[in-house]
Amino acid sequence: MAEKTTLYSPDQRSEIQEGKKKGLNTTVYEDPAYLPVQMREIRLALESGLDVSALRNPALDWLQMEEIRLGLQSKVDIKSYADPKIPYQYMRQIRKGLEAGIDVTGFLIYPAPIVRQIRKARRDGVDIMKYVEEGYESDQLEQIRISLARNVEIDKYLAPNYSAPSIEEFRLGLERGIDVSLYAKPEYEWRQMREIRLGLEKRIDISIYSNYLFLAPQMKEIRLGLEDGLDVSSYAKQRFSAMDMKEKRLALKEAAAHAREVASSASVAMDFGALEQLIEEVPFAEQEKPFKIVLSPDGMEAYLSISDKENRPCEEDVLKEVWNCKIRKGIMRSEIRNATDGSYEEDTILIAVGKNAINGKDGWYEYFFNTEINKKPKLNEDGSVNYKDIEWYDAVKKGDKIAFYHKAEDGVDGYDVEGNVLKSVKGRELTVLSGSGFVLDRDKCTYYAKTDGMVRLNGDKLEVDEMLEVEEINASIGNIVFDGSVHVRGDVGGNVLIKAGKDILIDGFVEGAELDAEGDIILRRGMNGDDKGKIRARGNVTAKFLESADVYAGGYINIDYSMNSTLYAEKMVEAKLRTGSIAGGTCTGVKGINAQNIGTKAGIKTHIKAGISEALLKINSDTYKEYSAAKEELRILVNMRKELETKFTPAQLAAQPVYEKVQNSIFSKSKTAEKLGAQLEEIKVQLMEIERASVYAKGTVYDGTRIQIGNASWVPAKELSDITLKKMRKGSEEKVFAFHNNRDPKDPDAIIE
Repeated sequence: MAEKTTLYSPDQRSEIQEGKKKGLNTTVYEDPAYLPVQMREIRLALESGLDVSALRNPALDWLQMEEIRLGLQSKVDIKSYADPKIPYQYMRQIRKGLEAGIDVTGFLIYPAPIVRQIRKARRDGVDIMKYVEEGYESDQLEQIRISLARNVEIDKYLAPNYSAPSIEEFRLGLERGIDVSLYAKPEYEWRQMREIRLGLEKRIDISIYSNYLFLAPQMKEIRLGLEDGLDVSSYAKQRFSAMDMKEKRLALKEAAAHAREVASSASVAMDFGALEQLIEEVPFAEQEKPFKIVLSPDGMEAYLSISDKENRPCEEDVLKEVWNCKIRKGIMRSEIRNATDGSYEEDTILIAVGKNAINGKDGWYEYFFNTEINKKPKLNEDGSVNYKDIEWYDAVKKGDKIAFYHKAEDGVDGYDVEGNVLKSVKGRELTVLSGSGFVLDRDKCTYYAKTDGMVRLNGDKLEVDEMLEVEEINASIGNIVFDGSVHVRGDVGGNVLIKAGKDILIDGFVEGAELDAEGDIILRRGMNGDDKGKIRARGNVTAKFLESADVYAGGYINIDYSMNSTLYAEKMVEAKLRTGSIAGGTCTGVKGINAQNIGTKAGIKTHIKAGISEALLKINSDTYKEYSAAKEELRILVNMRKELETKFTPAQLAAQPVYEKVQNSIFSKSKTAEKLGAQLEEIKVQLMEIERASVYAKGTVYDGTRIQIGNASWVPAKELSDITLKKMRKGSEEKVFAFHNNRDPKDPDAIIE
């Protein structure tokens, strides 16, 4: 045995030792013919309790073994691909297809990346075979597949000579409702197409830069200038490089910002003190003249100052001096005449005024529905909560006008008294609205609903979702599964399922039903679940009451009161209004809990949890395992590469298929490890944020309550009112401390340990 052991490399011995340590039957892979990574795949399969007979073939490379192992874990029939003659790239597509109930074995005549797109197309319920047969490459097919899945009519813009990024630009433009034909031309490369698309989305005049002789970076600088309302004619020329254009654009932008600042403040006459000082500083043009002309520093005003009121100048002399001082605009002849003929007693008179530039008005959207719906219950004057009148949506009918865009307006140029033009700035245009369920009219400004449904606005995303309205739901009616939103005007009985691709709104009472929504769930009255009711919302859950219910929200849970329920919110649980109460059961708010009262006078057991996310901890654990596995496999692969490079010359390595596979695997695993490492860092930040969670009770925390923040717990020794609970470290131990909200935090008596 000792002699055989010497045949193994250190990494092979490590895999055998690891298997024995875990009580596995390592004899099935104790063979020097297996590479360390092949041994590893068999070991991982044994750890999962899988039948490894299909993996015990040294002719399979480790990538093929991995696909067979993953197939065994998914319990799919691996017989269709567990063959050394099938490259792992095809194995992967067959395996993923089988996992989704899709058979792609009939398409193996195509390259593996194309088989991948065929599999995804079948998953999405679209047919791309027409485009496959026309010779489109896999990356082109990906954009076509996405277009078909999103009902984007892209066909008339397609040609095999368009690159995948170009086809993506067509898709993005069509999704925004812009005129793609303006850039769907062979003379443009995809970066130029992108600049034209972005300009169309910003509603600017793309004709200024849509000449294909402009390079994409030049187009970008012109586009950015137009978006800022600048006059780009001075630099929108092919002879300028993109860097030169950028310098000129930034200079124009700075000047425009100054113009906005000047235009935003009304022109006012100089204060008397500053004017007197300026008059003293400015010498007479000619000593024998009893007057002089003084210009304000900004050139917007000119004053006539007469030194001897008994010897006033004539109007003609003043006009000559005005001309000599290069004053050309805003001259007030009547003021000069009154100053020279003695009508005015003053010795300093304003005789010319410039005109400020008036900047254009920015573009703006007018909406024909309520955009401020917050889906939260209203507070009555007596402190109770009105769930009946919760605003949830605005309903629209097909063809209804839902939005109109008012285009930005040009500004009006101004001038100073010397006649210099003060350029105005055109108003900024807003981006074309994205979203779904609407059509954009030919004027590119008017938006109409494409279907009956509910309309909502989120940023610049406009959506009209299909909505199913029913009077009531009970066991005799049966379950409802709908891609859009569901509105039940009456009650929902027990033992029924409502599953919605968007939101669920129920006006009446809910019994032991199951509600599942990708969006929000709103119960105007509430649920008495009788330990059967379940609510699952990827968004928020809002209800008047929840009794004996199991509730999960990917966002917030907002309630009046909860009794003997299991509540879990990835953000916060709020029962903070005057009647707010959480009594009995378990209530978890990952980022905290805000309630009026917790528990009851009767001492019902109530478990409150915050500062801990079971889902995020599982994701963290799973991601760390994947990261560790990727790093370990990467280490083995690097060692294999070193070993091969030691055994063979560079010329010999070039003829070794395994060396190329090792190189490709190292690159792939490095990228995987890098991605997983970044995910772990993001999760770490989220966990740190969760650590700061707190529990706030404005009313009373009763006996029988247990409050857990993270891994630390706190049980009140008596009833306490108006307190906040936080987790803090005391020495080497983390503890939950309660603080009186109505006392100074620095007061030692404010802390209740």
